[in-house]
Amino acid sequence: MTAVGPTAPEAAAPDAAAPGADRRWVAFVAGADATGTLTAVTGVFSTRGVSFDSLTTGDVADGVGLIVVTFTASERRQRLLTRTVRRLAAVRSAEVRAVDDPAVRAAAVVHLPRASGPFLPPDDAAVRWSGDPAAGQPVLVEGPLPDVERVVAAARARGADSAATVVLPLPAAEFTEP
Repeated sequence: MTAVGPTAPEAAAPDAAAPGADRRWVAFVAGADATGTLTAVTGVFSTRGVSFDSLTTGDVADGVGLIVVTFTASERRQRLLTRTVRRLAAVRSAEVRAVDDPAVRAAAVVHLPRASGPFLPPDDAAVRWSGDPAAGQPVLVEGPLPDVERVVAAARARGADSAATVVLPLPAAEFTEP
């Protein structure tokens, strides 16, 4: 896996973590569609004392499936996890990005009560969205992961019944061979 942070100074979060401090990461792991692949990847994190913020699996194509893990760790621990995951026989390719990297995008579906009124995302959230809770429609949100998370938090504060967020796969060109 290759770890990449924000690509431009303006992409860095205003409260960027100090060196050695824990920060959030997203690992995109393309692994063999075989028994034990997910167990092997999750075992790397478990045996090193790192919990997941989230874990999702994606479609399988040509015998390879995508595993996306968000987690919190220091940069040093993230590099250790990266090296170890890359050594797994079942891993075909992998990338790790800081959560605030502009390439890390997400989509969410949020169900708000009809009585919640018109929906507007927070002004500082750079997201695309659609849906009208007053008409019984779910709100669909897409954008950079931190902004989508901010929209979901705002919706929950307004009484959202349920929400689901998924980190979108990186474009194939972003992956490197292990």
